[in-house]
This record gives sequence, structure tokens and C-alpha cells, in this order.
Amino acid sequence: MRELSVDAGTAIFVTVLRTRLVWLLMRVVSRERLYEWHRRGWLVPLERLLLRGDLSVLGGPAVRMRLRARTFPPWGAQAYAVLTGTHEVQVQEALRRTVGAGDVVWDVGANIGALSLLAARVVGPTGRVIAVEPEAGCAAAIRANAARNDLEWLEVREVAATENSGDVEVIVVDDTLWTRLASVGEHALQTDRRVVAGRALDDLDAPPPALVKIDAEGAELEVLAGMRRVLDEARPVVVCEMHGHNREFCAAMHDAGYDVLNLDGPEPVEEAWVNVHAMCVPRGRADA
Repeated sequence: MRELSVDAGTAIFVTVLRTRLVWLLMRVVSRERLYEWHRRGWLVPLERLLLRGDLSVLGGPAVRMRLRARTFPPWGAQAYAVLTGTHEVQVQEALRRTVGAGDVVWDVGANIGALSLLAARVVGPTGRVIAVEPEAGCAAAIRANAARNDLEWLEVREVAATENSGDVEVIVVDDTLWTRLASVGEHALQTDRRVVAGRALDDLDAPPPALVKIDAEGAELEVLAGMRRVLDEARPVVVCEMHGHNREFCAAMHDAGYDVLNLDGPEPVEEAWVNVHAMCVPRGRADA
């Protein structure tokens, strides 16, 4: 086995140390307080120290995946879960159990690419991952994170998933996790409104997926309306986070010939809480 060079070993040590410091900061200070300190500029000295170089995912299926630190603010709503590998564990497990080497995954609403990286690890170099993300900073982060992990088969499409292809307006939120189509409505923490390219998934010009993950911050019905041909022809498994459109989403998937399962609990998705995760499997699929 080839030994690590001194420089490489030092870089790994520094990355792990920086990651542990960020982890400790998020452990001892609440996210709300961190965000307030960030907004007031009080975190600038710490951000200059900690948000440089890389961080390393500490646990879970994506353990040791590297993330560009400056795209990973510790005051983000799901930063701690992503860093510790506990972010949407049920979605990670659904992905791992559904796809394998050589498969194609579309990650719609990829943010900084935490799930895209895991999907790329699962499908391997014979597979392909398409990360669909309209926010330019997040799209750049996905590319950087893919490069850091030598995942050349992870491709970014810097577009918003929409019902019809064409320019659309998005609301940019201070925590990019919540950036959304303007058609969804305002957000209390929004910082900007921008016009970006919108693309119906039927027009994506990408290999047919085995699995599509959707997290569109309330625009999931628009995403579904733009992927009718994909659902009819490719018959992928669909994993989607609800944002209050549970009944309408389930009705659309039932009409498309899918069974809808609740990944978070025993109750039907139609009756579950607003942010439940649904797994939709083509009706009659033998391994469902």
C-alpha cells in the first residue's frame, strides 16, 4: 500500500481538525444564534479561520466525502446533519437500496450536492448523476465538491426544474437551502429575486433515470407536471420531500401508475406532516 506523503498527511489532519472545530461550534451554539451572529457580522473572524479549505463528512454512507468549506456555513438549517451524515437518513437509505453500479440518478434541487455525492459513490464510474440546481453558488459548490472527490460522472445542470422550459423567477434566500421558484411564494429570509433558466425534466436531454430525488421547496407539483414523459417511459423510483402538497402530489403519482410510500412513518403520505418524504414506486414492480 502506498504511504501518504507528509504533505498529504498534514492536509488530511488539518481537514479533520477544521471539521471537528466546525462540528463543535454547531454542537455548543444553536443554529438560530449562529445565524444571528452571522447576520451581525460577529462570526467573520471564525468564518475566515474555519470556512477555508475542505471539510470532511464525519459519518453515514457519505463518510469521508470532502466538501468545500466556504460553501458550508455552520449556521445553515441542515449543516450539522450534513456534516455528521445524518441528513435525511431515510432518503439516503432509499437511494442506497434502490440504485446500484451503473445506474443513473437525477438529483432535482441538489443544493450543495450532499445527496449527489452519495449517489455518485453508489452508482460508481459506470453510472451517472445529474444534479439539477438553479442557484449559481450552489451549482459551483457541487462542481467543486465533485472534483474534490474525483467524481467525474457527477454532472451539474444549472437550471430550475419547472413545468415548462423557459426563463423563470426564483427567490434567493440567505440560507440557500430554501431558494425556490417565485411561483411558490415569498420567504421571510429572502435576499434577492433572479431570473434563471427553467427546464421541464422531459426536456433535460439526459440518460433516463433509475431514481429521481425531488426537493423543490414547494414546487414539486410543477416538477411533476414537467416530467410526465419521464414517468411514463423511464418509470424511475421517485423520492420527494413534501411541502404541504401531500394529497395533490399523491393523486398525481397514483394517476401516473405509482404506489406512494411514507419514508418517515406508518401513516399514508396524504395524512402525514407537511415535510414528509414520499417514495414512489411503479405499480406492480416486483422489488417494491
